[in-house]
Amino acid sequence: LLKDRQTHLRFDNYISDPIPINNGIRQGDLLSMLIYLIYNTDLLQIPDREEEEALGYVDNACFITFGKDFESTT
Repeated sequence: LLKDRQTHLRFDNYISDPIPINNGIRQGDLLSMLIYLIYNTDLLQIPDREEEEALGYVDNACFITFGKDFESTT
């Protein structure tokens, strides 16, 4: 588990002060895939219409919807 770690947020020319990270696991950790499967499996079942899709790979997820215009996708 992560401890004694920090990150920064960066937008254009702005960089935040350090932000402590006190939970989670290291990127690339062997537990990452197992924890992803246990924690996020239900997320991939959310789309329930033919024009919706959920994709998952390793430790990332993406939700996609298709329509002729923006209003039809909400």
